[in-house]
Amino acid sequence: MTIRRSASIAAAALFTVFTIPRQAIRAEQAGADATAPQLTKFEKAPQGEAEQIAQIIALTTQLLQMRYPEGMARRGVHPKDHGCVKATFTVDRDIPENYRVGVFATPGRTYPAWIRFSNATPFLAPDLGKGGPDSRGMAIKLIGVEGDTLLNEPGAKTQDFLLINLPGFAFPNVSEYLEVTKIQLANHDDIRPFFAQMTPEKEKTRAVVAKIKQTNVGNPLESPYFSAAPFLFGPDRVAKFSVTPRSAEKTPVPENPGTNYLREAMKKSLDPAIGKPAVFDFKVQLRNDDSLPIEDATAEWPETTATPQNVATLEIDPQNFDNPFQVTECEHVAFTPWHGLTAHQPIGGINRLRHGVYIESSKFRHQPKEPTGFPKWPW
Repeated sequence: MTIRRSASIAAAALFTVFTIPRQAIRAEQAGADATAPQLTKFEKAPQGEAEQIAQIIALTTQLLQMRYPEGMARRGVHPKDHGCVKATFTVDRDIPENYRVGVFATPGRTYPAWIRFSNATPFLAPDLGKGGPDSRGMAIKLIGVEGDTLLNEPGAKTQDFLLINLPGFAFPNVSEYLEVTKIQLANHDDIRPFFAQMTPEKEKTRAVVAKIKQTNVGNPLESPYFSAAPFLFGPDRVAKFSVTPRSAEKTPVPENPGTNYLREAMKKSLDPAIGKPAVFDFKVQLRNDDSLPIEDATAEWPETTATPQNVATLEIDPQNFDNPFQVTECEHVAFTPWHGLTAHQPIGGINRLRHGVYIESSKFRHQPKEPTGFPKWPW
């Protein structure tokens, strides 16, 4: 079942969202049109994209109801976490002047942060399935940022960075994502029919899926992660973000990995008695060439053209993150790239899709739901 599981993972790896309310496509379209972000000068949305996003919102609701007919509502993608940890995010004191933008404006500034490490499968599943490695996620939430924000929400101002362990997404644009979502719903998450008739766009997805299957992770704390999609970096520049672990250590995947072997690896690394801090360099890759794509989310920006610059240090101290209180808090923390400053506005088709999904899903996430029976766990 390699193609079925890996392709479903590719679909799930696009964004971290929550459950979505049941609404007609027409109502979704009206809501999406009303809240759609204004295009920046760097973006070119194809005709009909808003309608496609509205359809995806409605279809995702049905997908979630299919996957979780009983019990609590879970995130639309990345539903399984390997651990939520407390961290600090410190802007480098020697950050170059032209990188002092948004949350990076003040050298030496430290933010408390939540970090959620996750599996990109669209449903709860063992960390390593029979089809091989899955895509992994790292969501970072900086607390107490200052400046104009993108969403008018209650509480403190935050900045979220949603990252995956590959520099390119699995689908290039909203149109392709709509097609695969329709196939998922019609075939109970089996999207092999998506590859029945290959096109240049589908070849991009196939290439990313192949990379996913070649990228094994023994410990989430030892992997690099990438924003993949682009963001504003102030009003006149565009950037991508990434994090790289300072440690060169690579934990091997166990010969017979347990259902939650990635959580167990994190617990060992961050054991309060014998563990040591996990330190990452946070990097900014400025778009310095107009040939670097914005609307194709599968496209990587070559580091030889756009050199990554260290701008901040992310540190996770040893801690007991696997306690009931922190696990519960983790399940309720919301992440979206649209939680953040206008200086770091998400751009490109996939990020515009994320905006629409979040606006609608935030209305439903914590609505009470009476169970129809016991949940059916996959293990």
